Amino acid sequence: MNLTHQPQIFTNLCTFKLGRWKHAHEIESSEDILSNPDSIPYTNEVNDILLPYKKVLTNLLTCKPKDLKNETIPALSWLESTKMPLLTTLIPYVGSLSIEERAQIANWFDIHITRKDKKLRLTWLGYLPLAHAYTLYIAYRLKSDPKMAKLEGKDLLLRAWTVQFTGTSERLIDVDVEKECLEQLEGEMFEVSFRAGMAGNYQWGLDSGHHDDWNPYSRLPAEWKVGDYVGDDEELEVCDPTIITYALYLLKYVI
Repeated sequence: MNLTHQPQIFTNLCTFKLGRWKHAHEIESSEDILSNPDSIPYTNEVNDILLPYKKVLTNLLTCKPKDLKNETIPALSWLESTKMPLLTTLIPYVGSLSIEERAQIANWFDIHITRKDKKLRLTWLGYLPLAHAYTLYIAYRLKSDPKMAKLEGKDLLLRAWTVQFTGTSERLIDVDVEKECLEQLEGEMFEVSFRAGMAGNYQWGLDSGHHDDWNPYSRLPAEWKVGDYVGDDEELEVCDPTIITYALYLLKYVI
């Protein structure tokens, strides 16, 4: 078949490129999000819920008894019952709060309580002050449940703590199968090693050219750059687009 009789087909095939995307390993995990209070900005609703309790949340950073007198703080009572240190004991209980909600609460705490002081983050992320912020947030949510409508004050907070203490964290079931599969696929595509052979010798962009001058090899995990493959200069030459066009044409219309 005379290839010159198919100009439109060749034009389409010559311009075929994969788009640019973000590598799977660069996508933030739930741990990344929760450890960085800047990840997700808080909403007006979060502010409305927590702002009335700004003073008690601030006082929880030091846990001085005189500052917390007459306050109902179930997480503090739980810590006291365990006889563990009040300021340095991690409190992992978050109920069924989503990762997004927890990140928004942390963002609000970081801005309004510690004024974005990164050094102070070590004193509240995962500890009593943030745990009580979760309790207050859960208590607000419970009030929308008709079964809880009569609960107020101390009773509402104690009920919220029960939900927080016994609920299942989203993080425990936070397994992104698609992300894990994509990361494995990208490892096969971009690993530079003897195992990958020529296919792993920086072949991206040598046929149709780079997309937006993107270099997908620039931010790969170190373990993908094994460095035990020795190629030659011919493997890194840009291919003749006519050959690529012909090969793609055969694949699509002949073979």
